[in-house]
Amino acid sequence: FKAQHIVVIDNNVAKDKMQKSVLKFAAPPDIKVSIFSVDKAVEAWEKNQFGTKNVFVLFRDVKQIAELQEKGVSFEEITIGQMAIINDRKQIYKQVGLSESEAQTLMDIEKTGVKLYFQMQPTDKKESLEIMKKTFPDLH
Repeated sequence: FKAQHIVVIDNNVAKDKMQKSVLKFAAPPDIKVSIFSVDKAVEAWEKNQFGTKNVFVLFRDVKQIAELQEKGVSFEEITIGQMAIINDRKQIYKQVGLSESEAQTLMDIEKTGVKLYFQMQPTDKKESLEIMKKTFPDLH
């Protein structure tokens, strides 16, 4: 993705010094890493849309994407990558697990005009959200 700046948006990680240190340490040294709560991300977005560099934004869960959008920050396109298949999550695509409420949240975001798709690696084919209906036929 040729990212020059990674922005992590997660309310819990933003409060945890250890997790923040691990994430910053894991990034290549030439890439800036910013970690924000949803509210701080809104402030940063309103200031300068996370700067002028090529930015890669990461979320831990889809509910925080929806919360950010409700507060006025929206992206043209969102790639859904790895999400652990745990608890009430069911496998949707490769290593992507979603609960029915998470799947519905993604459908609701897509209805606002955001292009959403599943893709694990940049070389993988992009899969539309329609594949969620195989697992959750009642999505609307």
